[in-house]
Parts: sequence; structure tokens; C-alpha cells
Amino acid sequence: MITEKYKNAYKEVDTILNCLPEEEYNKIPREIIEAIQSNMNEEYEYFLDDVDLSEQEMLPETKATLYNLFRDYLATPVQREKILKMQAEDRQKMEALKQEKYNADNLFEKRENSNEESKLENADMVSVKEKSFWQKIILKIKGFFGF
Repeated sequence: MITEKYKNAYKEVDTILNCLPEEEYNKIPREIIEAIQSNMNEEYEYFLDDVDLSEQEMLPETKATLYNLFRDYLATPVQREKILKMQAEDRQKMEALKQEKYNADNLFEKRENSNEESKLENADMVSVKEKSFWQKIILKIKGFFGF
């Protein structure tokens, strides 16, 4: 069952995709477009403001869906390779952090930093990466819309 949040996100995605040039829009498989349209909340109203797409209010689920659509269907092979490489690097870093955090040798040792400080540091590292990464994606999507 799809939650209301995702239904609203699909409505936002559909609205944004409808602004793509026809050539770009047609790169997305018809089944994907139909799935988005059949699962979106028809009663939810979403309008694109006259601002850059990076400044447009949208749900996090919308951003994630647009990111996946861009990566899978709209990105050039070079862009797709860069995105996949960045994702692989991020997964490796997250895995290394998990291994360090849950290392059996250090599990019972007292840590110098409190758990809250570690969480804040990790959140800061992730948010900086996401912001930088999203900025790149948003700039590319803005290029498609002619902003």
C-alpha cells in the first residue's frame, strides 16, 4: 500500500516531468510514467513556482524519485557513470563507518566522543555530501527545463 506521502510525491514528480521537453520525457519508459500517474494523488495540488528548480518546494520523496529517474533514464553515460561511482563510494564510506562503530575489538572500549557528538558529526558529513550531490543533480534537471 502506497502512503499518502508517496502519492503526493508522485503528483509532484508528474507535474515536474510534464515540463520536460518531449524528447527527454520520451526517454522515460511508458510503464514508469503510467505507474507514477496511476499512483499519484489526483486531489493534491502542486504548482511549480517561477523559481529555479533547486529552490522549488518539494517532498524529499519527490527529490529521490527525480534523482532515480535522472540517473536511470535522462543522464548521459558519463553522468550516469559519475553518479554510480559516487554512490559506490558513499556505500563504501558508510560500510567503513559501520565496521568502525561495530568493530568487536572496540565494542566494549570507552569512546572519547559521546554518541550525540558522533551522530552530529555523521549527520554533518552526510548533509554536506547530499547538498553538494543534489546541487549537481538539480543543476542538470534545471538544464532540462531551460532555467
